Amino acid sequence: MKTVCITNRLLCRNDFFEQIEYICKQNLYALVLREKDLDDKTYEEFAVKCNDICKKNNVLFFINTKINIAKKLNIKNIQVSFKDFFNNKDILNSFDTVAVSVHSLEEAKMAEDWKKETTMYNVQCRMYNKRQLQTQQTDCHGDKSPRNDSLNLFLIAGHIFETDCKKGLEPRGIEFLKEICANVEIPVFAIGGINQTTIKQLKGINIEGVCLMSALMKKSQNDFLNNL
Repeated sequence: MKTVCITNRLLCRNDFFEQIEYICKQNLYALVLREKDLDDKTYEEFAVKCNDICKKNNVLFFINTKINIAKKLNIKNIQVSFKDFFNNKDILNSFDTVAVSVHSLEEAKMAEDWKKETTMYNVQCRMYNKRQLQTQQTDCHGDKSPRNDSLNLFLIAGHIFETDCKKGLEPRGIEFLKEICANVEIPVFAIGGINQTTIKQLKGINIEGVCLMSALMKKSQNDFLNNL
């Protein structure tokens, strides 16, 4: 089972970057730099440092929401809310991996349909451009913007269990997660209130992995990842 870390430096009991370094040396698949309260300049500085740590440890690094910073730093993985996904489909087309947070089956299906349509369209464009290479410099999008015909997309479905991050909001629960997994073909990661106790309830559900925040950010010595 793959594990994605969603950062929150306010939960750390030691230096944030030391914690990131430690987590990335464990059995981690990806890290999403959340830190929504930071201004763009500081977030960019954090992104550079976290990206370097992730590269060194062969961990995928994702910018959260801030598409402009991802473009500026040439970071090819982005994690967005469904609203941001819906409003930025054409821009997201150029990333290598897009992670979309979903809260309903309808949102999950819309994201999956976009991925299928985008991949098909980009393959067709690549074939067209290859034929036109001798006579035309622009691509079939009408510009020279890079497009990715091998786009990766995964869903982050939640929140599944009660969590302090969503205080007062009723969790969507196991049945919601099962419904998503049963009706889409793309990878699904569960999020929300997942710890060493609740993760046992996910056994047998066809998820790609889990997203963790508190379970990783709060601990200085963390064997949790190696036990997943």
